[in-house]
Amino acid sequence: MGEATSKKGTIRGWHGLLGDESRKVRIIVFLAVLVLSISMTILQFGFVGIGSGVEYSAYIMALLGPIACVALLLGKGWATLEGILSGVILYVHAKVLPLDIVERYLVSIASSVILFGIAGLMLGLLFAVALRNDPQGARRVAYLAICCAIVSLFATASFVVLGLAHVYVLESHESAFALVSTGSPEVQLICDLILMLVVCLLCDRAVSWYKTAKSYVDVRTLFRIRLIAALCLAFVITSAVAFVIITIQAAAACRDQIYGDLEYLKTQIERIEKTEETIINNPEFENLSEETREEIKSSFDYAAIFDGYDMTDGTILVIANEKIGYSYNPSYKMDQTIGECFGLSSPEALDRMAENKEMREMLYYDDSGNVQLSYMGAMKPFEGYNYLYVTFAKPFYMVYGSRSSMMFWTSLIVMVLLIIVYILADRLLRGIVVEPINRTNQSLALITDGNLDVLATEAGSIEFSMLSAGINTTVDALKRLIDEAKRRNEQDLATARAIQEGALPKEFPAFPRVESVKLYASMNAAREVGGDFYDFFEVDDTRVGFLIADVSGKGIPGALFMMAAKNEIENRMLSGMGLAEAVSTANVHLCANNEAGMFVTLWAATFDWTKGELTYVNAGHNFPLLRHGRGGNWEWLKKKCGLFLGTFEIAKYRQETIDLQPGDELILYTDGVNEAFSVNEEEYGNDRLDAFLAAHNDMRHDELVKALRDDVAAWAEGAEQSDDITILVMEYGVDA
Repeated sequence: MGEATSKKGTIRGWHGLLGDESRKVRIIVFLAVLVLSISMTILQFGFVGIGSGVEYSAYIMALLGPIACVALLLGKGWATLEGILSGVILYVHAKVLPLDIVERYLVSIASSVILFGIAGLMLGLLFAVALRNDPQGARRVAYLAICCAIVSLFATASFVVLGLAHVYVLESHESAFALVSTGSPEVQLICDLILMLVVCLLCDRAVSWYKTAKSYVDVRTLFRIRLIAALCLAFVITSAVAFVIITIQAAAACRDQIYGDLEYLKTQIERIEKTEETIINNPEFENLSEETREEIKSSFDYAAIFDGYDMTDGTILVIANEKIGYSYNPSYKMDQTIGECFGLSSPEALDRMAENKEMREMLYYDDSGNVQLSYMGAMKPFEGYNYLYVTFAKPFYMVYGSRSSMMFWTSLIVMVLLIIVYILADRLLRGIVVEPINRTNQSLALITDGNLDVLATEAGSIEFSMLSAGINTTVDALKRLIDEAKRRNEQDLATARAIQEGALPKEFPAFPRVESVKLYASMNAAREVGGDFYDFFEVDDTRVGFLIADVSGKGIPGALFMMAAKNEIENRMLSGMGLAEAVSTANVHLCANNEAGMFVTLWAATFDWTKGELTYVNAGHNFPLLRHGRGGNWEWLKKKCGLFLGTFEIAKYRQETIDLQPGDELILYTDGVNEAFSVNEEEYGNDRLDAFLAAHNDMRHDELVKALRDDVAAWAEGAEQSDDITILVMEYGVDA
């Protein structure tokens, strides 16, 4: 029960493939299809005969195509309305200008308006059921085909039954039922099915492409698509209007010809009648023998008047007392009544035609006995003879014989003109809109990439002039804001740099009271402020402390974290704790207040100058190098190090102890030294550091710092400094 309710709700809520589009779009689509239906009907493509000549073997209800299109795109409500309106259009056409006798007699309110309305509703409901789970591929095509087949079967059977019932029950022509043939219903069913299925597949594909492409289609492509749609609609409307004009002109020419010929025939008949009357009323006529008088009367042959006409001109009939008196068309027999020939029960219609010189739609039998529709005109050749008429009938295929060729050339000319309009409109759009937009976008792309000196210069129209001026004004304002922000930032950085520099000790000698320990350090920030730092201080009467560190980050954030780390580490080292415990405690405090997720690598040491004992902790920092004695070799202190500070509170650190001899020298540095890059993106590296120290193994502490700093700068000359460069050298037991 729940599943059934769900399906029912799905059917009610399904509004076609364009159901998620705006109401404006849906109305435009509906009106476009409706205009197409009107144009198809006017052009006699709404109800199409299949075959050649004047008799068709089957008929296609081509208006089912637009109805299926609306049902698939917009759902059952719009499809029902489209069906009703299409039926109204077809019914009006059948009464005003039918395609042939089948359209004239079989198309009724029931077989057009009601039938098409129900067909639209059925298609909408069937599509809602078939597509509720959005099937794809062959299954989708099969479902659409089944829906179209059901409606095609219903429409074909209903049209035949309702049409023939309409003829049999309502038409006054007694023989019309026998005359009207619907052709082959099987062929009609298949053709209607194929037509609807092709239309549905094309619409389905078009909607799929539209929904996929609408988010990235450029202006020119979108314009082209809409222009093509508009021009196609204009083409069918223009063709329909041209068809109506050509039809009206052909009907008017036919009327003029028919009544021109009838006037000629009337004149000839009146001339013969007057001549006969003059001769017969002559007194001498009575003196002639009876044989002679009959011979003279027989010489007045009214049939000779019609000798210049044949079946290629249509059919001329003389009707006397509601019966055929003369005809050169073998299908009209002498003494046939006007009811048998035309379906007229009385001659009043002929009276109106003769009096108003109007044409009337009539049945027409050609010389082979085939029945068609025709235009007929009538005239009374003699005043006072109320039941004598001369009629002239032309079948539709004669009246509109030249319409096809005229429509072909008219449509061809219209098509060429519309193609020219398309080309010109496309060129104009490209020159006036697309290219200026592209150039403006190119300028914006450069501006977005940071080139604020680019100017938008499009000025082909007031809109683009205003757009360019607006962009330039915005960029100027942005430049002012950037300059102002840059000045403020420079001021802030200068202040931060001053604070940072003030926090780093710069008084040398580092330990004036301790003559046996010489220490020198420097820090060059990659930016105005950096994340590296060093520090040195006296721990107690026999020990000094010093350290070097590198914070993960540059600029003000790195500087702030650096200040916090420096103070925390210094305070713990001065608190009397062992070095490993001091580093561990500092790590806990840095983790607790580290919401930014920054960390710091650290190499910290205390040195007892009275014993020559160096105690150090390495928390993820670069390994230092130690030189034994002036001119000795340098070696790496690669004892296992701990994790960097600021990440894990539970991290443990181990302190190492080594003994130094007078003349030993220790160098500490940050990765800004060994990871400095040249202009060729080649790294300075540990090997080059080794080579440099080996070549300068007799330098004093301060000289070594400056020389290494200069060597790194020379190596990276021309390349931007990517990291802070900090160097600290401590020398033991050497007099100043």
